[in-house]
Amino acid sequence: MSFDGTLHLIVVQAGSNGAAPPAAAIGFALLTALGMLVGVWTVRRFEPWAVRHTGELIAFAAGLLVCGALLHLLPRAVDLVGAEMGLVWALVAFIVFYLVEAHFIPHVHARGESPLDEHPHDHDTQAVGPLVVVGLAIHSIVDGVSVGAGLTAGALLGSVTATLVIAHKLPVGIAAMSALYHSGVPGQRAALVTAVLAMVTPLAVLVSYFTFRGISNELLGILLSLAGGSFLYIGAADLLPEGQAHGRPINTMMFLLGSLVMVAIKFATH
Repeated sequence: MSFDGTLHLIVVQAGSNGAAPPAAAIGFALLTALGMLVGVWTVRRFEPWAVRHTGELIAFAAGLLVCGALLHLLPRAVDLVGAEMGLVWALVAFIVFYLVEAHFIPHVHARGESPLDEHPHDHDTQAVGPLVVVGLAIHSIVDGVSVGAGLTAGALLGSVTATLVIAHKLPVGIAAMSALYHSGVPGQRAALVTAVLAMVTPLAVLVSYFTFRGISNELLGILLSLAGGSFLYIGAADLLPEGQAHGRPINTMMFLLGSLVMVAIKFATH
């Protein structure tokens, strides 16, 4: 069976409203947690390698998120609520994320080329830990709601949305471990906190999936616009600067590779 035929079969099996089946929602929910847990395991098991190559992983995730938002989430939102309304709500999400991160929650940096053990544990960094936890919890909830809304809108769109979340969870997990350890949290405890945060996203996926089923197209379009705007901000304002911190050609190639993956999916499904 061709790729297009397989996608058509998935959508047909999803039901008359086009929503992905519950089994798919549960599967994607578990995968969103797995991405972040892999990040935690990578830092604990291959700490020097993880820190040295985080920029490349982040650049790849940035390409996925930026192009995924522009090619998949926002066009679907525009189909549901119109271009003006869809873009307005995407802008709202972009601005809200900027204001929250700029004035309330410190940005979780993942730069650096040395093992985490070399980070200083001074007094000024100790207050960052709790704020990082709060920020990542909010981030995880938004990710989960985005996936849940995407799965409600359709099997294909939900799959793409889940892929975007899963892809950037690994570098987020590495960055979270780095930030917590830098703020004075011991390695084992930092891993436990990050693992607990990884469970927030799948819970939000399932709650939003079953809550949003049967909602109006207008509300679904707004949710997808908000998801698109948030992914656009995370990819362009958060991940891309981190991925290009040292301006290495390999990072640029990884960003372009992530972008091409989303372009390929777009062409393969039309």
